[in-house]
Amino acid sequence: MYDRRPTDRELLARIKGAKEALKGRCGLFANPSKAVGELNNLDIGNANDIWCLLQELLDEISPKDYSGTRPPQKSYEKAIVGLELLAFSWWSPRLERAMYLKFVLKDGRFYYVSLHESRVVEQRGEVK
Repeated sequence: MYDRRPTDRELLARIKGAKEALKGRCGLFANPSKAVGELNNLDIGNANDIWCLLQELLDEISPKDYSGTRPPQKSYEKAIVGLELLAFSWWSPRLERAMYLKFVLKDGRFYYVSLHESRVVEQRGEVK
């Protein structure tokens, strides 16, 4: 049987949880060295600026923008190993380009896994 997880309801709850974690200043990098390169590519000089930007970007996404697998893949990053990765691709009015965001929620904390401009991928016809 085909697994339809995560459901729209589950995705809405995870997006809401991510927003709450970031409002409470509970944002962490799953892999800081990877994040540095991505932030540099987005012209974000101060890593602390990413948390406010992520709050704005989370307001732009909805369950229809989910681009991860069903069921979600599990993380192999040490800080979040075994947890479900949530990936979204969408057109960002704030950044004026197609974006890709991947994150994990753990114990009320938002873990930044990836944020970059989307790339078109032939696999399943999705933008990533």
